[in-house]
Amino acid sequence: MLTGAISSVAYHQSAQAPAGLSLIELMIVLSVLSILFAVGMPAFGRLLHDIDIRGSAEGLRAGLQTARAEAVTRNALLRISINNSTGKPTWTLGCVQVSARCPEVIRTYNAAADTQIRWGVEKANDLSSLGVALQAGQGLPSGVTFNALGAAPGVASGNDAMRIDVIHLINDKARRLVLMITAAGAVRLCDPSAASDAVLRCS
Repeated sequence: MLTGAISSVAYHQSAQAPAGLSLIELMIVLSVLSILFAVGMPAFGRLLHDIDIRGSAEGLRAGLQTARAEAVTRNALLRISINNSTGKPTWTLGCVQVSARCPEVIRTYNAAADTQIRWGVEKANDLSSLGVALQAGQGLPSGVTFNALGAAPGVASGNDAMRIDVIHLINDKARRLVLMITAAGAVRLCDPSAASDAVLRCS
């Protein structure tokens, strides 16, 4: 009698157990996920490209600031040279007048071989609106020379780079950043796509 009751309860519980997803339900879920993936991937890709641009711009700004600090410390003319004609992120920092205390090459930077980040340069004589992006490799080779006071007089005379655009080679929707160098040697990072009242806009 007890055995029959237990069997009846077990059958009743198994009959009400959930059966899981049907094939149609599974296909609907996969369709919704694929639509979300297709819509979200471009935005995610752009986010990654924005991060790459930001990293490159911050790295270049750090290189320029290092060049300025080294010029003051060594009491000498130091130049950060951007020599890749295709705009690939590379630079070399060295003394203009080489001596035992001031070597020809102090520091170098070379981006990864597969990077899609590119730089473009303008001098004071060619300066255009920040709203117009520079092309990869534009104005290169170029560079900036800092003196013992930390100033960059070549920027004002039009001999050195005043503006450096950091762009993505294959994604023109990525958030372009611009470095502006003053004759006093200050380096400012600008975002042309920022709101008109934002500090980063630099317009």
